[in-house]
Amino acid sequence: MLTDENVSEHCIPMLANFLHENQPLDIIEVESGEVSKSPEVCIQLWNHFIELGLSKSDLVVCLGGGSICDLGGFVATTFKRGMPFIFLPTTLLAMTDASIGGKNGVDSLDVKNVIGTISQPETILIYPPFYLTQDKRQYLSGLSEVVKHAVIAGGDFWTEVKSIRPDDGSISVDLLRQSVEVKYSIVKQDLYERDLRRVLNFGHTIGHAIESACMKNSEPLEHGIAVAAGMLVEAELAIQLKMASSEELVDLKKLIRNWFGAFWTQMPNWDQIAIFLEQDKKTKAKKNVFILPFSIGCVEIVEGVPLEVVKSAYNQSFI
Repeated sequence: MLTDENVSEHCIPMLANFLHENQPLDIIEVESGEVSKSPEVCIQLWNHFIELGLSKSDLVVCLGGGSICDLGGFVATTFKRGMPFIFLPTTLLAMTDASIGGKNGVDSLDVKNVIGTISQPETILIYPPFYLTQDKRQYLSGLSEVVKHAVIAGGDFWTEVKSIRPDDGSISVDLLRQSVEVKYSIVKQDLYERDLRRVLNFGHTIGHAIESACMKNSEPLEHGIAVAAGMLVEAELAIQLKMASSEELVDLKKLIRNWFGAFWTQMPNWDQIAIFLEQDKKTKAKKNVFILPFSIGCVEIVEGVPLEVVKSAYNQSFI
């Protein structure tokens, strides 16, 4: 079992009734957070697997948040050309995003997920009480993915999400299920992100650049909170490109500012962001790629947006 020290303390005891006493289980802990998503940690884990004598038929259980899912899936996929793994996501973010879709990867030179694979877990087991162990920042980081899925889906799902009280620290199992179903329904139609799946990157072009710049500045920002900032900028970008009216997106921008704005006290400047936009994985033929909301329930892939317009939308969003 791959996990981190925080999950080991708070979540493994919750599994006590589900574990068989005679089932062999090695628990490997890494440092919590994005810092463990590195090539160096991968090498340490591969070497540890060798020392344990693991074979292709052994199972890697990834118990943790998004970082553990990303790291564990990648390490399992590449060890001996692939061994089976399962996800037990413990955060709202991992339940609604990182555990679903088969994307596994690590960071290098502060660039998010620049080394990775697409390989599916044997199964994903979601146990909602796990995420109740999170603090408010972590919970809101996960809630941003629920918002993203609601913007993509629109309709009653968006209406229900708007009624959430973020300070409550929990959402209903029904809303959690709807969020999971939005991502899963898209992924199963386009596993390798050749077309439709790209809509799930709404907020991520800017969000990943913000997250990477914050890491480089030694001021890490939670993934979901960075993505929320990215959704705000990309909504503004759609308006500036005259692809959407401000009236259509007023509720979205208001919700994002109210729920996440308190965490954007030291945002990177544009020059810091621009460096990482150039390295974005979605870039095609040197053209940037954004997923922009034309309205709630309608997001579209837009390529080759002039950088001066992106800069204007970024600066406008955080003035």
